[in-house]
Amino acid sequence: MVVDFGLLKGPIHDFIDSFDHTLCLWNREDSKFLGYQRSWSERNILMPVSPSAENYALMFLYVIDKIIKNTQFNNGEGNVKIKSVRVHETATGYAEAERSELNPIWIKYKLKDIEFSSKIQEEWKDKEWWNKLKKKEKFVNPVVSQQIIVDEK
Repeated sequence: MVVDFGLLKGPIHDFIDSFDHTLCLWNREDSKFLGYQRSWSERNILMPVSPSAENYALMFLYVIDKIIKNTQFNNGEGNVKIKSVRVHETATGYAEAERSELNPIWIKYKLKDIEFSSKIQEEWKDKEWWNKLKKKEKFVNPVVSQQIIVDEK
């Protein structure tokens, strides 16, 4: 595996970090219930699926795949693809989504169906990365100069 892990410090990091200490709510819940819950947490996400490890894994796979597809790689990384995402519920219990599941049969939502609260958006390094992703604007990885060090011992 060869990839510029600086990519993980950008949109992928901001996306994953958005879920830390966050109230995640299924957008199909009763609107009064959603309003009440959101009034108690500035950090909240409305999701198009019920919050379960299985749905998190598939949603993370879906969004990270979109980020990678919208990234212009500049350091010879080649054809970068995400293979799977694993979400742990416990130290030994987890749900995993595989690339083969990125299929319209299982994914019946779009990026626009995931809503991050303004408090979460304030914490993103690039405040516009989510809008850029929804508009399919390219993220550009910076060119990294490569140095070869030869040990002459």
